Amino acid sequence: MEIFLKWMEEIGEALPDLVSLVVCPGVLIAAALLLTILGKKGAYLPTAAGIGGAGAFLVACEAGVSAQLFGWLGLYVLLAALLRLLFLIPVGKKEEKEDLYEKFRVPLEEPEFPEEGEEETFAAEESGIRLAHAEELLSALNKCPLTAGDRLETDAVSRTIDGYRGRELNADEMRSLNDCLATVLKLTAKYKL
Repeated sequence: MEIFLKWMEEIGEALPDLVSLVVCPGVLIAAALLLTILGKKGAYLPTAAGIGGAGAFLVACEAGVSAQLFGWLGLYVLLAALLRLLFLIPVGKKEEKEDLYEKFRVPLEEPEFPEEGEEETFAAEESGIRLAHAEELLSALNKCPLTAGDRLETDAVSRTIDGYRGRELNADEMRSLNDCLATVLKLTAKYKL
């Protein structure tokens, strides 16, 4: 043991005091920055402990076991804890998140439009089904006590539907019929039919 203590005294006499007070914390700061940039959070604690052990050995060589050693260890632990906060800073490559919209997006099929001069018409049977459904709902609505605004709306829808009965409809008239059906459905939902 005496050989070890003599060896510590020789190291303490050979090294200036600044080595333990400046170099060890400087190496800790450099290591913390490097590990933060590399994203190696788990390697910080063993690195800090190793550098702290080497620094404590150098301080013990210079001063022996005294208040100076405990003061240095306290400041070193404080510095190591503060440098640990560096890992809270997001650094490095951000992982590209998969866009859920792109993953589940299905392209819409292009609708086929009639050529110029040719007008798209819908058969009376096709529009008749929608007309019949709208008329059924309108008759149920007319039996309810409607507000004045709703009564006017049902009358306008009834007149539009009467105009479309029994003939082929073009695209604009079919959209209008769909709007009438949507209005009737909204009113039936309002009056809980």
